[in-house]
Amino acid sequence: MANGVQIIWTPWRNHDEILRVREWLFATSSMDEAGNSSLRRKACDQISVWKLRGNLPHAVESTWLLTEALLTDDVQTDLVRVFAVKATYITAISRFVTGLLDSQQDAKFKVSMYAKAQQMGLPAMFVDLRHEASHGDMPSLTNLRSAARRALQWLWDDYWKTLAGDKTEMQTQEVSNLKETDLSLQPLPDLDAVERDNAEKGHEEEDPTAVALDAQPDLGKWQKWQGLWDSRPIGR
Repeated sequence: MANGVQIIWTPWRNHDEILRVREWLFATSSMDEAGNSSLRRKACDQISVWKLRGNLPHAVESTWLLTEALLTDDVQTDLVRVFAVKATYITAISRFVTGLLDSQQDAKFKVSMYAKAQQMGLPAMFVDLRHEASHGDMPSLTNLRSAARRALQWLWDDYWKTLAGDKTEMQTQEVSNLKETDLSLQPLPDLDAVERDNAEKGHEEEDPTAVALDAQPDLGKWQKWQGLWDSRPIGR
Protein backbone atom coordinates (compact mmCIF):
# COMPACT_ATOMS: atom_id res chain seq x y z
CA MET A 1 0.00 0.00 0.00
CA ALA A 2 1.07 3.57 -0.69
CA ASN A 3 1.25 4.58 2.97
CA GLY A 4 3.13 1.42 3.98
CA VAL A 5 0.28 0.06 6.11
CA GLN A 6 -0.59 -3.61 5.65
CA ILE A 7 -4.09 -4.72 6.61
CA ILE A 8 -4.41 -8.30 7.85
CA TRP A 9 -7.89 -9.68 8.40
CA THR A 10 -8.20 -11.97 11.41
CA PRO A 11 -11.19 -13.67 13.04
CA TRP A 12 -10.24 -12.31 16.45
CA ARG A 13 -11.16 -8.76 17.40
CA ASN A 14 -7.73 -7.71 18.61
CA HIS A 15 -4.34 -9.14 19.48
CA ASP A 16 -5.17 -9.39 23.17
CA GLU A 17 -7.97 -11.84 22.34
CA ILE A 18 -5.70 -14.40 20.70
CA LEU A 19 -3.13 -14.01 23.47
CA ARG A 20 -5.86 -14.74 25.99
CA VAL A 21 -6.93 -17.85 24.08
CA ARG A 22 -3.29 -18.96 23.95
CA GLU A 23 -3.12 -18.70 27.73
CA TRP A 24 -6.28 -20.79 28.07
CA LEU A 25 -5.07 -23.44 25.62
CA PHE A 26 -1.69 -23.94 27.26
CA ALA A 27 -2.84 -23.56 30.84
CA THR A 28 -0.20 -24.86 33.24
CA SER A 29 -0.56 -26.80 36.46
CA SER A 30 -0.74 -23.63 38.58
CA MET A 31 -4.38 -24.54 39.28
CA ASP A 32 -6.18 -27.85 39.61
CA GLU A 33 -6.45 -29.94 36.46
CA ALA A 34 -10.21 -29.52 36.31
CA GLY A 35 -9.63 -25.78 36.11
CA ASN A 36 -7.08 -26.23 33.32
CA SER A 37 -9.53 -28.41 31.39
CA SER A 38 -12.22 -25.77 31.83
CA LEU A 39 -9.91 -23.13 30.36
CA ARG A 40 -9.08 -25.35 27.39
CA ARG A 41 -12.77 -25.94 26.79
CA LYS A 42 -13.32 -22.18 26.92
CA ALA A 43 -10.54 -21.70 24.36
CA CYS A 44 -12.03 -24.32 22.03
CA ASP A 45 -15.43 -22.64 22.22
CA GLN A 46 -13.87 -19.31 21.28
CA ILE A 47 -11.94 -20.78 18.35
CA SER A 48 -15.13 -22.40 17.06
CA VAL A 49 -16.59 -18.88 16.83
CA TRP A 50 -13.48 -17.70 14.96
CA LYS A 51 -13.91 -20.60 12.55
CA LEU A 52 -17.38 -19.34 11.63
CA ARG A 53 -15.95 -15.89 10.87
CA GLY A 54 -13.47 -17.37 8.39
CA ASN A 55 -9.78 -16.78 7.67
CA LEU A 56 -8.70 -18.95 10.61
CA PRO A 57 -4.97 -19.81 10.42
CA HIS A 58 -4.19 -23.48 10.00
CA ALA A 59 -2.08 -23.55 13.18
CA VAL A 60 -5.00 -22.25 15.25
CA GLU A 61 -7.49 -24.67 13.71
CA SER A 62 -5.15 -27.63 14.24
CA THR A 63 -4.56 -26.65 17.87
CA TRP A 64 -8.32 -26.48 18.35
CA LEU A 65 -8.98 -29.93 16.82
CA LEU A 66 -6.13 -31.60 18.70
CA THR A 67 -7.22 -30.08 22.00
CA GLU A 68 -10.80 -31.16 21.36
CA ALA A 69 -9.56 -34.71 20.82
CA LEU A 70 -7.73 -34.72 24.15
CA LEU A 71 -10.69 -33.23 25.97
CA THR A 72 -13.06 -35.90 24.67
CA ASP A 73 -10.71 -38.77 25.47
CA ASP A 74 -12.28 -39.95 28.73
CA VAL A 75 -12.75 -43.33 30.41
CA GLN A 76 -15.02 -45.51 28.30
CA THR A 77 -15.00 -49.27 27.81
CA ASP A 78 -17.58 -49.42 25.05
CA LEU A 79 -15.99 -50.46 21.76
CA VAL A 80 -18.10 -48.03 19.75
CA ARG A 81 -16.90 -45.21 21.99
CA VAL A 82 -13.28 -46.28 21.52
CA PHE A 83 -13.69 -46.11 17.76
CA ALA A 84 -15.18 -42.61 18.09
CA VAL A 85 -12.25 -41.38 20.19
CA LYS A 86 -9.75 -42.83 17.74
CA ALA A 87 -11.59 -41.24 14.81
CA THR A 88 -11.46 -37.85 16.55
CA TYR A 89 -7.70 -38.14 16.99
CA ILE A 90 -7.15 -39.34 13.43
CA THR A 91 -9.19 -36.48 11.97
CA ALA A 92 -7.28 -33.88 13.99
CA ILE A 93 -3.84 -35.31 13.19
CA SER A 94 -4.60 -35.86 9.50
CA ARG A 95 -5.86 -32.30 9.07
CA PHE A 96 -2.82 -31.00 10.92
CA VAL A 97 -0.40 -32.84 8.63
CA THR A 98 -2.23 -32.50 5.31
CA GLY A 99 -3.21 -28.86 5.76
CA LEU A 100 0.28 -27.87 6.86
CA LEU A 101 2.20 -29.63 4.10
CA ASP A 102 -0.21 -29.02 1.22
CA SER A 103 -0.32 -25.29 1.95
CA GLN A 104 3.43 -25.10 1.31
CA GLN A 105 3.49 -27.12 -1.93
CA ASP A 106 4.50 -25.54 -5.21
CA ALA A 107 1.66 -26.11 -7.70
CA LYS A 108 4.12 -26.84 -10.52
CA PHE A 109 6.83 -28.71 -8.65
CA LYS A 110 5.19 -30.83 -5.99
CA VAL A 111 7.34 -33.00 -3.74
CA SER A 112 6.49 -35.88 -1.45
CA MET A 113 5.02 -35.27 1.98
CA TYR A 114 8.22 -36.58 3.55
CA ALA A 115 10.39 -34.15 1.59
CA LYS A 116 8.13 -31.22 2.42
CA ALA A 117 8.00 -32.22 6.08
CA GLN A 118 11.79 -32.29 6.21
CA GLN A 119 11.97 -28.84 4.65
CA MET A 120 9.55 -27.48 7.26
CA GLY A 121 11.09 -29.20 10.26
CA LEU A 122 8.10 -31.46 10.87
CA PRO A 123 9.10 -34.91 12.21
CA ALA A 124 8.34 -37.68 9.72
CA MET A 125 6.50 -39.63 12.43
CA PHE A 126 3.46 -37.42 11.76
CA VAL A 127 3.48 -38.33 8.06
CA ASP A 128 3.91 -42.01 8.99
CA LEU A 129 0.87 -41.88 11.25
CA ARG A 130 -1.21 -40.04 8.68
CA HIS A 131 -0.41 -42.69 6.06
CA GLU A 132 -1.05 -45.51 8.53
CA ALA A 133 -4.45 -44.08 9.48
CA SER A 134 -5.41 -43.48 5.84
CA HIS A 135 -4.19 -46.68 4.23
CA GLY A 136 -3.57 -49.21 7.00
CA ASP A 137 -5.02 -50.32 10.31
CA MET A 138 -6.37 -47.80 12.77
CA PRO A 139 -3.47 -46.79 15.08
CA SER A 140 -3.65 -47.55 18.78
CA LEU A 141 -4.89 -44.97 21.27
CA THR A 142 -1.45 -44.90 22.87
CA ASN A 143 0.18 -43.72 19.64
CA LEU A 144 -2.65 -41.33 18.79
CA ARG A 145 -2.45 -39.66 22.19
CA SER A 146 1.31 -39.34 21.96
CA ALA A 147 1.07 -37.87 18.46
CA ALA A 148 -1.56 -35.33 19.54
CA ARG A 149 0.61 -34.13 22.41
CA ARG A 150 3.69 -33.90 20.20
CA ALA A 151 1.70 -32.02 17.56
CA LEU A 152 0.55 -29.49 20.15
CA GLN A 153 4.14 -29.02 21.29
CA TRP A 154 5.24 -28.50 17.67
CA LEU A 155 2.48 -25.95 17.12
CA TRP A 156 3.47 -24.15 20.30
CA ASP A 157 7.11 -23.91 19.17
CA ASP A 158 6.30 -23.02 15.57
CA TYR A 159 3.35 -20.65 16.00
CA TRP A 160 1.99 -19.80 19.43
CA LYS A 161 5.14 -18.80 21.26
CA THR A 162 6.17 -16.50 18.40
CA LEU A 163 3.11 -14.27 18.77
CA ALA A 164 4.35 -10.77 19.55
CA GLY A 165 3.23 -8.50 22.36
CA ASP A 166 2.67 -11.04 25.11
CA LYS A 167 0.71 -9.19 27.81
CA THR A 168 -0.28 -12.24 29.82
CA GLU A 169 1.31 -13.50 33.01
CA MET A 170 2.27 -16.75 31.28
CA GLN A 171 6.02 -17.28 31.21
CA THR A 172 7.38 -18.41 27.84
CA GLN A 173 10.04 -20.62 29.37
CA GLU A 174 7.50 -22.37 31.55
CA VAL A 175 5.09 -23.11 28.72
CA SER A 176 7.65 -24.01 26.06
CA ASN A 177 8.96 -26.74 28.34
CA LEU A 178 5.58 -28.29 29.10
CA LYS A 179 5.73 -31.99 29.71
CA GLU A 180 3.41 -34.43 28.00
CA THR A 181 1.12 -34.56 31.01
CA ASP A 182 0.64 -30.79 30.88
CA LEU A 183 -0.76 -30.98 27.35
CA SER A 184 -2.59 -34.24 27.82
CA LEU A 185 -4.96 -33.18 30.61
CA GLN A 186 -3.08 -35.61 32.90
CA PRO A 187 -2.17 -39.19 31.94
CA LEU A 188 -5.10 -40.86 30.24
CA PRO A 189 -6.22 -44.43 30.86
CA ASP A 190 -4.95 -47.07 28.46
CA LEU A 191 -8.15 -48.00 26.65
CA ASP A 192 -6.22 -50.45 24.48
CA ALA A 193 -5.48 -52.46 27.64
CA VAL A 194 -9.13 -52.19 28.67
CA GLU A 195 -10.15 -53.60 25.30
CA ARG A 196 -7.80 -56.54 25.72
CA ASP A 197 -9.06 -57.20 29.25
CA ASN A 198 -12.66 -57.16 28.06
CA ALA A 199 -11.85 -59.63 25.31
CA GLU A 200 -10.12 -61.97 27.80
CA LYS A 201 -13.06 -61.77 30.21
CA GLY A 202 -15.28 -62.99 27.85
CA HIS A 203 -16.79 -62.60 24.64
CA GLU A 204 -17.52 -66.21 23.60
CA GLU A 205 -17.91 -65.22 19.97
CA GLU A 206 -14.91 -63.69 18.30
CA ASP A 207 -15.49 -59.99 17.73
CA PRO A 208 -13.66 -58.71 14.63
CA THR A 209 -14.04 -55.18 15.95
CA ALA A 210 -12.18 -56.03 19.13
CA VAL A 211 -9.45 -57.79 17.15
CA ALA A 212 -8.98 -54.70 15.02
CA LEU A 213 -8.78 -52.48 18.09
CA ASP A 214 -6.12 -54.66 19.66
CA ALA A 215 -3.87 -54.46 16.61
CA GLN A 216 -0.76 -52.49 17.51
CA PRO A 217 1.30 -50.50 14.99
CA ASP A 218 4.97 -51.16 14.42
CA LEU A 219 6.57 -49.14 17.21
CA GLY A 220 9.95 -49.42 15.57
CA LYS A 221 8.58 -47.63 12.53
CA TRP A 222 6.81 -45.15 14.80
CA GLN A 223 10.07 -44.19 16.52
CA LYS A 224 12.26 -44.39 13.42
CA TRP A 225 12.24 -40.70 12.58
CA GLN A 226 11.72 -39.32 16.08
CA GLY A 227 13.99 -36.36 16.69
CA LEU A 228 15.77 -36.68 13.33
CA TRP A 229 14.97 -33.21 12.07
CA ASP A 230 15.28 -29.95 13.94
CA SER A 231 12.22 -27.72 13.90
CA ARG A 232 12.39 -24.27 12.32
CA PRO A 233 9.70 -21.59 11.92
CA ILE A 234 7.89 -21.28 8.62
CA GLY A 235 6.36 -18.28 6.93
CA ARG A 236 2.85 -17.33 7.95
